[in-house]
Amino acid sequence: MVDLRPRETFESTVYVALSGVLAIASFVTLLPMVILSGATMILALAGLIVLWIAFLLCHGLAHFERRRASAVLGVEFGVRPLGPEGNPLKRMLMWTRSRGSWLELCYALIALPFVGWLGAALVFTAFGAALAFLSFPLWGWAAAGGASVLGVHVGFFLAAVVHVVVGVAALLAAPPLARGVAAVQIAMARLLLEPGANERLTARVDTLEQTRAGMVAAADAERRRIERDLHDGAQQRLVALAMTLGRAKASEDPALSRRLLDEAHGEAKEALVELRNLARGIHPAVLTDRGLDAAVSALAARTPVPVAVDVDLPHRADPAIEAIAYFVVAEALTNVAKHSGATRAWLTVGFEGPDLVVEVLDDGRGGANPDGGGLRGLRDRVRAVDGRVVLTSPPSGGTTLRVELPCAP
Repeated sequence: MVDLRPRETFESTVYVALSGVLAIASFVTLLPMVILSGATMILALAGLIVLWIAFLLCHGLAHFERRRASAVLGVEFGVRPLGPEGNPLKRMLMWTRSRGSWLELCYALIALPFVGWLGAALVFTAFGAALAFLSFPLWGWAAAGGASVLGVHVGFFLAAVVHVVVGVAALLAAPPLARGVAAVQIAMARLLLEPGANERLTARVDTLEQTRAGMVAAADAERRRIERDLHDGAQQRLVALAMTLGRAKASEDPALSRRLLDEAHGEAKEALVELRNLARGIHPAVLTDRGLDAAVSALAARTPVPVAVDVDLPHRADPAIEAIAYFVVAEALTNVAKHSGATRAWLTVGFEGPDLVVEVLDDGRGGANPDGGGLRGLRDRVRAVDGRVVLTSPPSGGTTLRVELPCAP
C-alpha cells in the first residue's frame, strides 16, 4: 500500500476527484471503440486499426496517470515503453500480442472506471454527509422532523447534538478515506501499468544488446582513430627521425652532423608530445593520478571558449564512471568549440544523491543534432552503465547537455 501522509489529504481528494472525471472520459471513449473493433473484426484490417487506436489512447492514458500521480501526490511509478522502434505496422502487430497493451486497456476500461467512480462516490459522500450534518443546527429547525432522530421525537437540541456528532465523525473519517482510496488507485495503477519483473528484464536485455552493439562500433571507430593518428602523426615523425639520424651518421661534416642531430632531437620531442596527446585521448594520466576535478579542469583550460567550472566532488567515484564522465566533458567541450559558436560555456560536475551528474551549458546557436556521431557514442557509453543523457538544444539558442551516471554506494 502506498504511504500517503496526513498532510496530503487535500491532494488525495483532488486526485480522487480527477479519477472520477477521467474514469468517465476513459469509459465513454474506449467502450465504443472496443465494441466497434469487435464488430468490424470480420473486416480484419478495419477492426485492427480501431483496436490499435484504442491501445494508443490507453498508452497515452498510462503516461498521463504517471504524471498525474507525480504532480498531485508526489508518487512515482514507471510505465511500459511504447514498443520496438522501426516499422509502424510491425510495432502495431506487437501491440496486439503484448500483454502490457491488454493490461493498459483493462486499466482504462474496467479498473479506472470502477475504482474511480466508487472511490469518488465514497469520498464525496463522506464530505457531503459531514457538511450536511454539521450544518444541521442552521437549517434543521425548518425541516420536517427536525426534532426527530430515526423517527423518534427527541427535541431539537438533542437532535442537533446527534447530527453534529455524526457530522464530526464523518468529517474525521473523510480524510483517511480519501487517502485510502488514492492509495488503492495508485496500487492499481502500479499493478496494471508498471512493467513486471519479466518485462523489465526483457527491456534490460534489449538495452544491453543495443549498447553492446554501440560500444563495439565505438571501440572499432576508436581503434581506427588511434591507428590513423599513429600513422599520420607519431609514426611519420619517427620515420623522419630515423632518416635524420641516418644522414647524421653518414655525414663526415661535423657541423652538418650537429645540425642534423639538433633536428633529430626536435623531432623526438615532437613525437613524444604527439604520443602523450594520443595516450591522453585513450585514458588521461591526470584522471588516474589527480581525479576527475583536475582532469575536467584541464579540459576546460584547453578549450578556446571561456568555460566557468564548478566541480563539487567530496569523494571519488568508480574509475569506470570517472572515465565516462571525463569523455562526456571532453566531447561536450569539443562540440562547444567547434560547432556551437558560443562565447561562453559553463561546466558543472557533482553528486546528486547516488548519481554523478555532469552538465555542460553554452550560449551558442543551439539546434544540436542528438544523433550525431559523437553524441551517439557518448549515449552508448552512458547507457552501458544504466546512465541517462538529456540534450536540450532549442533552435532559438543555447545548449544544455546533462548526463546522470549511477554510482555504487
